[in-house]
Amino acid sequence: MQILVVNAETRPGQSFVVQSFTARVVRQILFKIAERIEAEWLTDVLASSQPNKPYAYTPLYYNGRPLYKRPEDTKPIVLEKGESYSFRVSVILRKLEDASILYGFLDRLELYGDKKVDLMITNVELLDEQVITLNLKPRARIVMKFETPTLLQLPKPRKYSKVNRYLPFPVPGLIFRSLKEHWNTYAEEKITSSSWRADYALVVETYRIKPYTVAYDAKRHIRGFVGWAQFRILTKGEKLLKALSKLLAYAQLMNVGKSRSSGFGVVKIENIQSHPPHQDKPSNH
Repeated sequence: MQILVVNAETRPGQSFVVQSFTARVVRQILFKIAERIEAEWLTDVLASSQPNKPYAYTPLYYNGRPLYKRPEDTKPIVLEKGESYSFRVSVILRKLEDASILYGFLDRLELYGDKKVDLMITNVELLDEQVITLNLKPRARIVMKFETPTLLQLPKPRKYSKVNRYLPFPVPGLIFRSLKEHWNTYAEEKITSSSWRADYALVVETYRIKPYTVAYDAKRHIRGFVGWAQFRILTKGEKLLKALSKLLAYAQLMNVGKSRSSGFGVVKIENIQSHPPHQDKPSNH
């Protein structure tokens, strides 16, 4: 498995109102890139309803904060002329030639008809699965920051059940399960550790987590959780440490939980020594 990770910025040539969850703007940018470079495979992937999609992106960020709105927010999100908005796109490549999508980030695009925006790549990485790791050690402490609403799904009571239940808290076993399922869909080296083991190996010490509902569009309101949690690594098992190290590093590339491909479940992870971080608030600019 090889992952192309693109960090980019967009700068509008004029001010205009965008959707309330700005990951939808990033999705529009990707469709425009696919159209420009005639990457039919990318168009097909973006339009697919398959589970465990081979890509993930973030919302737009402004001054380090993700842009999205609550249903009760009345002020629209406006991309201001000349301001810079950043985002990240991660794509699991079918073949190295697919990295040519980078050419689509190097020019001006038109969004929503005639809204011109400039694109600029700020950083690119091509990562093989062998180098994706946090190299966690026993007794280490980490902080996970959940920057966009995260939806962790409980296992279904029956294989074909249509019942979906989510917990508004970063339960280690559910995080592990979500990441393991996605990793094993694409990686050559499979992770076989049982998900429940993460509940004993990754222990919550302190947290600041809150439920958060975003307006995805005019009709759909999606509820997850945001905030941060501090964990302690309480296992010495080499196999489980390796699995945790890989999956948590993977989370920073491919997001975590339901709708990860669409900008939900964006996380950042820090090794820490003492004080937990403060949580930046979303902005509607």
